[in-house]
Amino acid sequence: MKKRIGFVAIAVAGLFVAVSCSKPDAVSGATAWEPGQSAETIAVEALTVARTPLVGDVRASGVVAGVREAFVVAETQGLVRSVGFSLGDKVGEGQELLRVDDRIASLNLERAKEQYEAARLELDAAERLNAAGRGSPADLTRARGAYSGAKAQYETALKAYNDTRLRAPVTGVIASKEEIATVGASLAPGARVARIVDTSSFRITVGVGEREVGLVDVGAPARVYVPAALGEDYVDGTVEAVAAGSNPATGSFPVVVAFRNGFAGRVKSGMSASVAIRARSTEPAIVAPSAALVRRGDGYAVFVDDGGKAAVREVALGRRSGVRVELLSGLAEGERLVISALTRLRPGSPVASTLVGDTADWE
Repeated sequence: MKKRIGFVAIAVAGLFVAVSCSKPDAVSGATAWEPGQSAETIAVEALTVARTPLVGDVRASGVVAGVREAFVVAETQGLVRSVGFSLGDKVGEGQELLRVDDRIASLNLERAKEQYEAARLELDAAERLNAAGRGSPADLTRARGAYSGAKAQYETALKAYNDTRLRAPVTGVIASKEEIATVGASLAPGARVARIVDTSSFRITVGVGEREVGLVDVGAPARVYVPAALGEDYVDGTVEAVAAGSNPATGSFPVVVAFRNGFAGRVKSGMSASVAIRARSTEPAIVAPSAALVRRGDGYAVFVDDGGKAAVREVALGRRSGVRVELLSGLAEGERLVISALTRLRPGSPVASTLVGDTADWE
């Protein structure tokens, strides 16, 4: 009985060793590094290795906003007596949009104006007496104090009266109109009445990573895509501002891209958009898609088509940008970099490669 148990144990151990020895050294989960034994030719896609700047365009996405946007907010209270705007109207800066009952404000303004005029006349009289040597300095001081107080009351009353008329703070289009903007409604201080968007120009604020923000300059040209309004077309824009620090919430660096409105109202504030910003020129280098990399031990390697055979090139990585990586060594210009069927390849495997581009333009 003991001999049979020992025999089974030895058999199991031998099977485990055999399986372990036959298992390939995995690369990216499947690719082995022993020379290929099969004569089967594997069809692959390849890129011609070329030198190019690591970053041609810095890409990001955001939301379209008007170059200026403002909310119309009430600073007084009372019943709405008239409303002079509708959703979608074009309005000019200073145009009256809504009027609140101004009877009390008008009476207060009239009284404050009379007091102000009286205080001004008294001050003029006190100054003339003082100049003639017949007035006392105390009377002049009191007259000046009364004048200052009356002037402050008048300006306060004037502001309260003006606040009964809500005016457009900017030129633009009414983007939203609140329900409170209705004749007969009771308005309270701080109530939002409308939002106005200046659509003469638009801007997009996008977040750029720390590896790319150093390549973005103010004034750099950009392509702006607004699919909902322009389909596959784009419009030219310009980088208007680059933040000096990152957004604490996202870790990205805000960049503002501005572009003119010339689309007959098709582009609207709030639409999703993407931008491709022309990056600052850098020294050309050999760049490859990150997807072409395979793990080899603690490092990385790639496959190339070397005369119809798959060959391994160990590579040293440099900077990364999106799906592209700079290769400091291991590849030479003109070689065919294999980018497909990587899990099926072994060193020496027969391959039939089809060129689909070069590494300078591939992403």
